[in-house]
Amino acid sequence: MDSEILRDTSPSEAGAMPALTQVPTSVTLSAEQFEKLYLSPMMHRQPAMAKNLGNPTPLGIGAFVLTATPLACCLMAWRGAGGGGAAFSGVSILFGGLLLVLSSILEFVLGNTFSSVVFGHLGAFCLAFGATMTPAFNSAAAYSPDGTNTLAGLHSPGFVNTFAFFFLFMALLMLIYCICATRTNLVYVLIFASLIFVFSLLAAAYWKLGAEDEVMGNRLTVGGGAALFVATMLGFYLLTAQLLDSVGFPFSLPIGDLSGLWDRRRKQDDSDV
Repeated sequence: MDSEILRDTSPSEAGAMPALTQVPTSVTLSAEQFEKLYLSPMMHRQPAMAKNLGNPTPLGIGAFVLTATPLACCLMAWRGAGGGGAAFSGVSILFGGLLLVLSSILEFVLGNTFSSVVFGHLGAFCLAFGATMTPAFNSAAAYSPDGTNTLAGLHSPGFVNTFAFFFLFMALLMLIYCICATRTNLVYVLIFASLIFVFSLLAAAYWKLGAEDEVMGNRLTVGGGAALFVATMLGFYLLTAQLLDSVGFPFSLPIGDLSGLWDRRRKQDDSDV
């Protein structure tokens, strides 16, 4: 543990002042603690900058859950919500997208490749999704009969059949993340497993809606919203576990550590730490 010694003061100068103490300025984390807080495997040793800078991981997790949870409620049509999430265009861009991309940059500065890539891709998805729903980008209006109506374009067969491919390959990306997350913890794995279902069901829903099968399309959309709701609840749990550890709470929430599952260089890493 690095520490900083307070200014030395002799008894004659300080009178009855208490004895000098050392104030800790940075803490070296174990591999398990690092992977829990940063959601990224510690390949060799804790990065030097991580000892002095704050942890941006809870910022990214919080941006994800606070953007995705209302969207999940919308997809499940709670309280009459609907519109495919068009009401959250500003939230997706200015809240989720902005904070996730910022978290990705900060993770990159700290050298956490996996977290940086995950937050970067999810942030870009939020930006792209919000931009698609924004009339100024004219992405959906081109599919409407008159070429100017964004709302009509969002529900046209041409648009939903095309946009479904984006969901499909996002599901493939989540599968890759799910495999990589088995080096971190169980909660993280379950989040990505849920997101695989989210994007797969949404892709199927869009294709069904494009085929004018609204009943099955709406059911698949509700299923995608339910899977997204599960992912966000797991995200809230993971966020709580990280924040409790960050403030030194007297107890911590279990997250199912999997850091030793693929123990490629663990013995060497622990000796380096």
